[in-house]
Amino acid sequence: MPSAAKYQNNAFLHKAYYVILCLAFIISVVSIDLFFDQKGFFQAFPVYSVSFLLLILLYRSGCPLLWMIFAGIISRLILVFVFPGFSDDIYRFYWDGKLTVSGISPYGILPSDVLKLHIPELDIGLFEKLNSQNYYTIYPPINQLYFAVGCLFGELKMATIVMKILVFATELVGLSFIFKILNKLKLSISNSILYFLNPLVITEGQGNLHFEVVMISLLCISVYYIFNNNIIKGALFLTVSIGIKLLPLMILPYFLFRMPSKQKLYFLMTIIVFAGIFFWPFWQLVATSSFLQSLDLYFTKFEFNAGIYYIFRYIGTQITGYNLIRYFGPALGIATVFFNLRKAFGKDKGYSLKDFIHYALIVWSCYLFLATTVHPWYIVSLIFFCVFTEARFAILWSYLVFISYVNYSYDPYFENLWYIGLEYGLLVFFFIVNYLKQIKVFITSLYKNSVFI
Repeated sequence: MPSAAKYQNNAFLHKAYYVILCLAFIISVVSIDLFFDQKGFFQAFPVYSVSFLLLILLYRSGCPLLWMIFAGIISRLILVFVFPGFSDDIYRFYWDGKLTVSGISPYGILPSDVLKLHIPELDIGLFEKLNSQNYYTIYPPINQLYFAVGCLFGELKMATIVMKILVFATELVGLSFIFKILNKLKLSISNSILYFLNPLVITEGQGNLHFEVVMISLLCISVYYIFNNNIIKGALFLTVSIGIKLLPLMILPYFLFRMPSKQKLYFLMTIIVFAGIFFWPFWQLVATSSFLQSLDLYFTKFEFNAGIYYIFRYIGTQITGYNLIRYFGPALGIATVFFNLRKAFGKDKGYSLKDFIHYALIVWSCYLFLATTVHPWYIVSLIFFCVFTEARFAILWSYLVFISYVNYSYDPYFENLWYIGLEYGLLVFFFIVNYLKQIKVFITSLYKNSVFI
């Protein structure tokens, strides 16, 4: 009997420990967006660090999966009612949504031109909050649909709540398919916690309303159907995912080069049909110079929290005396495309779910390491792919990337490269420590295959 009592006591202590961890996690991750904004980095970062520590403790504690999922759900539900504090993108979302519900296409018209139309609520006050006053919108049609539905329910705050509810619902559906993919790969379902409870995913998705979490949820559904031989559904959800963000276009080479011929025909035809249906408003932007202008700005003007590009920028500035982004930006973009095509059409042309996950992780990583702009929410995609592998660098990066918010704490805005160097320095150190053996093999293969030998 004493042993039974001792067992019951231990079980109670374990449950109490799990409850404390879950409650502490909810409080910490919600507090980031509830009490802080871009200007409060030095106050927010310690809280963000605590939430990450709690994620690790929960993941390793043996806490029941259902409890951890519940903690993630509660955190998101609370944040539905918290206005974004670390990003001002919400104002453009609302701007575009109001245009759509007013019967005006958001494509091909600048915000400054909209002011002349005297649309209620799209006034000079909102215009001054836009971070893209002189840029055409580049948000794809399905993303615009989320904006428009939110704006149907009223003013800015109410529209934001509705958009967050839609994002929350999409995330829950996506989570169910993460479970299915983990089961198919015979991996632990608890791996899903690395994504669903990741503080970056929660704060950037529900907190700041960045639609990468929607894109990933839809992409997850697509991947599951494709590798369960339901090609039409897979192609449909892939097209919808691209309709949120264009980034999933990166994975198309894998299917173009590796998918069996018969499946490939159905796959491509389905994508073409649905893309024609979903993207017809987008062609207005593509058919004019506005899309090319937006694309040009991304590669030749925007720069934030970059990795390899900043090294090239420094060298170029030392040699020429000015910023060579106009050349380095497109060059690194082209390098990413060539790497992608080489990886998709390489010697190891396997076609399986596991093979695709590794391909997507490597290609997406290459894109981010070579990009001129790496906002914190860009890392969400890498976290998703890492869930299905043994790689954990994206989990570390999702913590370190928050450091980039320090730049917004300065008035006026200033990019402190010492902090950016710290972020990437720690990430590189992690790579060296964890992948030293693979790095040696890679360098040896380069040496043996060198054209100079």
